[in-house]
Amino acid sequence: MLDMRRTIYTLIGLLLTLIPASAIAQPTASLSGIITYREQIALPADALVTLQIAEVTSQGTGGRVVVEQTFTTNGAQPPFRFNLAYNPALIDAGRVYTLQGRIQSGGRTLFSTNTLIPVITGNAPRTDIQVVMAATASTSLPAAGSELWLIGVALGLGCIGGIVHGIRRRIR
Repeated sequence: MLDMRRTIYTLIGLLLTLIPASAIAQPTASLSGIITYREQIALPADALVTLQIAEVTSQGTGGRVVVEQTFTTNGAQPPFRFNLAYNPALIDAGRVYTLQGRIQSGGRTLFSTNTLIPVITGNAPRTDIQVVMAATASTSLPAAGSELWLIGVALGLGCIGGIVHGIRRRIR
């Protein structure tokens, strides 16, 4: 009788252990590809890359976000490989989805996607996706490997100062 109870309790404990694991386990699919940008600008070491799969709205923009993934570059420079997992149960085959992203540093967005990148539904790709981001208006980092920008600014200011000085002399 005691052995029968132990067996029953053991089976109940085993079932209770397995139920949450099966409830959490969801089928997954993924998108993979490369993230880059055209500008010759080095990223700061603390740059964060964020990718999202979003449902495209009737206005043709990204809407409801299905999944988001963020990773730090740790000083690495593009191109960055990505593998973005998502739950296919959240995808409606009759809708259009886009992959959108941004690169941020210090709370500023340096680069972002500025075009729709169709993914998942229809004939849209799921692998070898090329995400080419564009610099935002607030991006003002020096060109990678170049300190000449500082010399250019100094020369430009010097020229402006010379012109102003010449105008002042002629006015007097």
